[in-house]
Formats: sequence, C-alpha cells, structure tokens
Amino acid sequence: MTTPTLDQRYGKGRSARHLSKRTWWAVTALAVVVCMAFVAWLAYGNSHAPSYKEVSFDDSRADSVTMDFELTKDDNETVTCAIQALNDQHAIVGWKEITIGKVPADQLSNDTSSHRVNLRTTSQAHTATVESCWSAG
Repeated sequence: MTTPTLDQRYGKGRSARHLSKRTWWAVTALAVVVCMAFVAWLAYGNSHAPSYKEVSFDDSRADSVTMDFELTKDDNETVTCAIQALNDQHAIVGWKEITIGKVPADQLSNDTSSHRVNLRTTSQAHTATVESCWSAG
C-alpha cells in the first residue's frame, strides 16, 4: 500500500494570488494621498486653535491665587479656558473655567489679549496654570 501525499489526504490548498505591479502602485498611491490628506487636516485644525501663554501668578494668600495669562484667538471666536491651582504635591486645590468672547480692539495686540483670573483655593496653592483652552463654539 502506498502512503497518500498531503495533497491527496487533505486536498489542494488555494494557490496564492499575487497582485500585479499596477495594483500595487495604485494601492501605494492611494495610501500616500490618504496620508497627505490626514496631515493637511491636522495642520489646518491646529492652525485655528486658540493658544495661550502663562505670564504670572500670585499665590501669597492661603485661600486664593491670581493668574495672569495671554490668549491668542480669532476676533469673533468664543474660547473657554480652564485655570487650575496646584499645591506642592501637584494636587488640584482650585479650578475655574472662564469663557472669553469678543475682546475690545483697544485691549488687543495682534489678536492677543491679557486676562487676570482670581481663583479660590481649598488650601495654599504652590502654582497656578492654564490647563487648556478650546473653542466654545
């Protein structure tokens, strides 16, 4: 008796189909176009995002902290910024969200305006920072 081959015992497997060079070029070109569109979308989305710069803070009081920062945004854009106060263990001891709409022209310098926020704290703050700013709509 002869021993059957694997093909005879289990059947022939599918033969691998190979893509033509033309198909590979098309797939590669499509991938490049999708990647470029994604990068352009990221760049455009971030170019219109509001930006901020922390200027100073005063943490001399045990129950509050004062934070000064500059905000750069489009003229008609409404932006919400989250301000936080941290203690020396970096725990949040104060939090406030402020909404900033249209700023008078005499308070602007190249779409940048200065803001001062007084923030109540539950204990002595060690620092104050702008956690983030985002477009409110």
